Formats: sequence, structure tokens, C-alpha cells
Amino acid sequence: MGLVALGGCRKPEDDLGLSVLDPADTLGTVRTDTSSIISWPRQDSAVRTSTLSANLLGSYVDDVFGPVSTGIATQLRLSVNNIGPADPSLVCDSLILSFAYTTTTPLYGDLDPQVIRVFRLTEDLHTDSIYKNNHQPAADVIDLVQGAPRLFTPSPTAGPVIGGDTLEPQVRIPLSTDLGNELLGLWGSATLADNASFLAYFKGLVVRPDNPGQAPLQGGAWRLNLLSGSSKMTLHYHNGAGEALTFDFIIGSSSMRYTFSTFDHAAASLPELPLALADSTHGQSATYVQSLGGLRTELRFPWLDQYRSTPYRAVAKAELVVPVAGDFHDTYLPPDQLFAFRKADDGTDLLVPDQIAGQGTVGGFYDAEANEYRFNLTRWVQGVINGTYANTGLSLVPGSNGVSVNRTALAGPLHATSPMKLVLTFTTY
Repeated sequence: MGLVALGGCRKPEDDLGLSVLDPADTLGTVRTDTSSIISWPRQDSAVRTSTLSANLLGSYVDDVFGPVSTGIATQLRLSVNNIGPADPSLVCDSLILSFAYTTTTPLYGDLDPQVIRVFRLTEDLHTDSIYKNNHQPAADVIDLVQGAPRLFTPSPTAGPVIGGDTLEPQVRIPLSTDLGNELLGLWGSATLADNASFLAYFKGLVVRPDNPGQAPLQGGAWRLNLLSGSSKMTLHYHNGAGEALTFDFIIGSSSMRYTFSTFDHAAASLPELPLALADSTHGQSATYVQSLGGLRTELRFPWLDQYRSTPYRAVAKAELVVPVAGDFHDTYLPPDQLFAFRKADDGTDLLVPDQIAGQGTVGGFYDAEANEYRFNLTRWVQGVINGTYANTGLSLVPGSNGVSVNRTALAGPLHATSPMKLVLTFTTY
């Protein structure tokens, strides 16, 4: 990807924006908002999704960002040890996998029905490991969903009524009774003596969408709370006497669980993002961020360190103003917050000093009324001017990166109506 250095071979001070400064300001400050910025989007690094507060399941086709698919791999654990005794008369009536929705933002996208498939996990998950969104789990090829392929329509605000009781909103997936009878056949065996033995036999489940025919703006990602007591696999069965019984295989905080995802930005039906990813010069009008390891925006400030050789080197305030580029679908909300990272010598992310001072200091929250993000970067900009920090630019990354798929197009520095700006206020006395 080739970057353009806006400004060509002009002297550094030609791009500092000094022509708009007013040294005679009676308050002893001068202000400029014309400092050069270069912006472009790029594929983000994989992000951790294991053992977080939410998991994502579902697929949709974003007209701007392209198709998105999210799935879940999770362990299941025994709710009690030493299950038994063995009883050949036990028969499975149903086996239900249920995932509770989160109470906040339980859906990203629309309420379209989706085919969901469930497979048996064939790799061990380790509770002391970190799993990221790009880790595609190893699984069996047999779909365990009863009556597969089967459509499921999300209902994130209304819980199902079971046995006269209204449960919390949840996805309920009937699984094969063959699996239920397989598990009942283990009653009274060493396999069900404890969780270590059970996990060696039954490593967990992989739950993924399968919706290749989705059209643009169709589908969604369901945000699920696997820490809820309602998230479990329940075995309904009866014995030879006809007695109805149940047993819960639980998830909870002791189980390893993570979200995996795929993106296809090249397949976006609108051309702007694929063009910007192929040629960074297109990122000057609009650039992009997407959670779950989708996209980040890179920013460079080519002449920022040159202020040290001018009278304007004591920074009273530095504010980066990042408008959202135009309108967006009301089902594809922007991230609630963006984070600004500076670069270490090896290119890894480091917090800006304003972030270390506290979230209330740096900002970066989405302002729905102004349709923009604002960052207070005073400490970082002063450090660049002083030479404390190398002028290696910033990365903008969505907050809640491992538990959401929120995305947005951001106005670049050459946006026609609401350009990105770095507003600098200098003290002159």
C-alpha cells in the first residue's frame, strides 16, 4: 500500500497552518486547525475474544463493509459430579442448547431468520490460553441441530414461555436426540465422574451461521451472554417408570469460550472501502474502523514535530475532531468509543499519555448529536513537539473490540463537508 505525503517538497513550516494563527490574541493564545493529517484504513490485528463478557453469533451483509460472520466455540461442564447410576431405561426426550442475549445491545443488524449449525468440537480448549477472533475451531462435520438445516429467528427482547414460565430472552437450539441418548449411556461411568474426565470425552461445541444467500443489509450478529445461568445445554429425559427428568450441562465463568469471525471487505457492494484498502489516497476523504479485529484507521501528522522550531511550541490544548462520514443505517451503529494508540519503536500499540491520565481526559466517545468523536491529545502532542515521543502517528481502534462488531466510516482530512481536524491551541506568553 503506497502512502502519499501531502505537501510534496515544501518546507515544513508551509504545512504548519501558521497563516491562521493570531499572535496578537489578547488571551495569550493562538489557535490553528489546519495541521496536515494523512489517514487510511487497514486490516486490524486479531483481537482476544476468550472469556469476555459477551459472545457473538450470526452473519450479515454490510453494504459498506462487506459480509461479516461470527460464531462461538465453548466448553460445557457438568453441573454436578458423579452422575448416575447407570440405567439402560433412560431415553432422551430433547436436548436444548440455549444462549441468553445480553441485556444491552443484544443485536447488531436486523431480525432476519438465520440458519445456525452446531458441531462437536474436536480440539481441546485450555482455560489458561488466549483465543482470538481469527482462531477457527476444529470441529466434526456432522450438524447436531435437530432437523438441520434449521432457521432461527432472533427475539432479543421477548423471552420464550416454557411450562408456563417466561424465561429471559435467549436463543434455543434443539440438538439431536442421538447425542442426548449417547450422553445418557454414560450415566454411572467414569466419564461423568468429574469435569476433567467429561471434557476429555466431550470437548465442547462450535456454533456458527450458514447463510450464503444473504443480500446486502440482511442478517445480523446476536450478542449473547454465556455467563448467564440460562446459557447451557439441557438434557430432558425419562426413565423406565415414565418419570420426567432433566440435567444441565453448564457454561459459566469456568468454561473456555470465545468468538471467531470472518470478514470479506472486498465483497462490499459499495466501492469506497475496497478502494481505500487498495489505495491509501482514497482514505483522505473517508476512512474506516470495525470492531472484532475488522479495521483500524491509521493517522499521520507529517509536520507536527516541526512546531518545536517555531514560537508556537507550548501546547495549551490539542483536540482531534473526527466526524462520522455522512449517514449510516440505524441498525449499524458506530462504536460507542474509539481509542487512540501511539506507536512503540517496534510498531506495537501504546496508550497515549492522555489515556493513561484517565478516560475523562482523553475522550474519544461518540457524540450522537454532533455525529463525531473528539480526543484530547494535549499531552501526546506536546510530547511529540518536545521530542519525548517519536512522530509516528496514531491508530484509531474501536472500543469493546472483542465483544461487538460495531463499525463506522470516518471523515478523512479531505472530506468535502466535515473534515477530520487537529485543533491546536498554543500559549504565547
